[in-house]
Formats: sequence, C-alpha cells, structure tokens
Amino acid sequence: MTELSQIQKETGPETWEELRAAVVSHYGIYRLSMGALREIGGYGRLGINVRQILSSKLAGIGLGHLPAELPSYQDRQVLLYQYGTPAADVIAAIRGEVAGPAESALIQLNSSRDIERLREATLKAAELLSILSDRCRSCLGPLS
Repeated sequence: MTELSQIQKETGPETWEELRAAVVSHYGIYRLSMGALREIGGYGRLGINVRQILSSKLAGIGLGHLPAELPSYQDRQVLLYQYGTPAADVIAAIRGEVAGPAESALIQLNSSRDIERLREATLKAAELLSILSDRCRSCLGPLS
C-alpha cells in the first residue's frame, strides 16, 4: 500500500474523486459518516438543501446511497454504492424500481449459494475418487 493510500485509509476520502475511488476499491460499497460526506462537499450544517445537494453530487459521480434520504446528523452512517453493480440492482429491486436488472441480480444472489454447494460437492467427489483410486490399485483400469 502506498503512503498516500495509507493516509487516505486512515483519514478517509477528502475529495469526490477520492470518494468514488474508495467506493470502487471496496467492491462498489462504502460506508462513511454524514460528517465526512459533509466535509467532502465543504458544507456546514446538514440542512435539507445541503443533503439534497450531496445526494445530487453523489449521483453525479455514479453513486447512490442508503438510506434513500440522507440523515441530518453528522454522526449517522450512510452506505454508498456504485451504480451499475449487482448491489445497485438489488437495491433497485428492494425499492421496487427497474425490474429486469433487479431480477437478474436477485437470481444471481440466490444462485450463488447453489454455486458454493456445487464447489463443495466437486471437492468431495475429487476426494472420494482419490480414495477409491488408492484402494483399487489392482483393478482392471484406472478410475476417472
């Protein structure tokens, strides 16, 4: 890790570009306080207008946020997510927005458990085949 990225990690992003890079580098998901978000924007109080501006700025750099309405207290945490990712599609599904990508993201989420089970079964099958091959050295042909 470079010295600059270590400092950024300790202090958090300070610009919109650094914030976007932080979200992207954290698999499209990043959590920070409203106080930190306010500082990036260079604003004072987190009134309704400032929160709307922050929300627009985030959208402008390709980021959405949870909760849908940014909190008005600086110590509250917000979850930022990158648009165009499966996470964004799942959030859209939960909010009842675009159906097609949301359906795909939810199917992918559900099928990921099936993929893990398939991997486990494949490893067990390979282990079993190895055991059987060791025990059946005198068989007519190799097990494969």
